[in-house]
Amino acid sequence: MKAMVWVAPNKLEMRDMPVPKPQDGEVVIKVLGCGVCGTDVHIYCGEVPLAKPPNVLGHEIYGEVIEPATGVTAFKKGERVSVDPVVGCGVCQNCQEGKTNLCPRPTIIGYARCGGFAQYTSVPATHLYHTSERLGPKGGILAETLACVLNGYDRLNLKGCRSAMILGAGSVGLLWTELLKHSLTTKVIQTDVIPERGAVAKSLGADAVIDARKPNWQEDVLAIEPSGVDYIIDATGTARAIQASLSLLKSGGTFMIFGVCPEDERITVSPYEMFAKELSIIAAKMPPQTLGRAVRILEAGKINCGAIVTTTMPLSRLAEAIELFKTAKDKHIKIMIDPWID
Repeated sequence: MKAMVWVAPNKLEMRDMPVPKPQDGEVVIKVLGCGVCGTDVHIYCGEVPLAKPPNVLGHEIYGEVIEPATGVTAFKKGERVSVDPVVGCGVCQNCQEGKTNLCPRPTIIGYARCGGFAQYTSVPATHLYHTSERLGPKGGILAETLACVLNGYDRLNLKGCRSAMILGAGSVGLLWTELLKHSLTTKVIQTDVIPERGAVAKSLGADAVIDARKPNWQEDVLAIEPSGVDYIIDATGTARAIQASLSLLKSGGTFMIFGVCPEDERITVSPYEMFAKELSIIAAKMPPQTLGRAVRILEAGKINCGAIVTTTMPLSRLAEAIELFKTAKDKHIKIMIDPWID
């Protein structure tokens, strides 16, 4: 099979490798699509301590069952599946409480074990979810990201929400928009620095789109919600965006850190202001067993997958796709790698 192997920071090699054989409890799948995620970009650059080369990256995986291991009866050849990549150790307290995303010793698919930037990969059967064929690769690769968003949505514990603001209109921010608009009668404000992405957010239901390139863009938010917003969700992964928007929280409001900031970035908060306004700052990360719910939402047609997955590229162009993720955000939102096209 063909596989793109991450061999060192900023270096990939196309290799011919044997098709994997399923180990106990595993299923070999034919990869029909794998999304390029911001985390893949960080791994590629050598910025994620959990990931060590050489390895096949890619954790947003959709595929077809090829060979279940002996004794695996829940999956049969030819069935379509999406992958939950977060494989916990299974024995720590967090894993035993169902919080596999907080496991201190995970072997995440596409980080510490072979992922989806290959024609085939092997996955624990416990981390596969059936999908219908009508879902297709674009929906299948969004399941993992939507599962992450659902974890954040659950942690927000939305009550009496009048307004929510999403920082960023990339694939993550747009999934937040769709989820909030379908589940709440609330005003959704979205910010971005790229007009093309703002236009997509508007088409998907954002009530207002704010151009965050403007020097005093916060004034535009306060013109819509003079008292501030109830919830702010950061989907940019930049401390600067978080810092610039903290003051826009309404009294009693909640700020969710959802994007992945570089480890050395910092923000400044006023403990007194948090006390006086009863503000909350929380965070959410990888999906703890929410992928099944994500698949059901996608199969119900609640997410406009075509508006988010804008580009499909072959495996041979993975390095280019990673570069486009960084440099061509006006032209590409989510890039999918199809390892079976030239």
